[in-house]
Amino acid sequence: MPKVKASPVDRSSSEQAIQLLDAATAHVLENGLGDLSLRNVADALGTSHRMLIYYFGSADGFWQALLFRVRHAEQQARERLHVEGVDAEATMAAAWDRYSAPSYLPIMQLLFEIYGRAIRDRKRFSGFLDDVIGSWTSVIAERLQQSMNVSADEARLFARVEVATIRGLLLDLITTGDRKGTTAALKYFASKMAAPGKARKGGG
Repeated sequence: MPKVKASPVDRSSSEQAIQLLDAATAHVLENGLGDLSLRNVADALGTSHRMLIYYFGSADGFWQALLFRVRHAEQQARERLHVEGVDAEATMAAAWDRYSAPSYLPIMQLLFEIYGRAIRDRKRFSGFLDDVIGSWTSVIAERLQQSMNVSADEARLFARVEVATIRGLLLDLITTGDRKGTTAALKYFASKMAAPGKARKGGG
């Protein structure tokens, strides 16, 4: 009986692929992406770009998987801040400091590049598009509902505005290089977002 050839989807969920992705995520979070070269990431992992393409189907497949893993690692880190008692305004400021850092901006640049490809090829990138907004808003909404004492519906609206604003300011920073202006805008936005929750708590 002929051996069934594994599909890229099957290979991307294999133990070897997951180990590579774990290592790639740790490397990128610590060192950034450099020049966005698949070869450079492969070299840092002690493998080849061909092996990454083999496991993930294509360069785009690898970058999508990596961004998915990085986003969820960052969500967990952000949730730890909330659990440790950091308020919403400080949590947002800490997130901005993280994402706008020179070592992290290439990851955001990659995110925006894949956004563009995904919008042009929605079928191929449907998993990316489904996750890139929904995963963040659901996590943030849960935190906002507790910290701001608002309804679930209002928390989801706040969360969507927060995600859109931070990503918009990151795109602004990548485009203009105006770190001072974008950071000031983020801090202003964070203070306004936090104000309704503070007012509710202060009012009883």
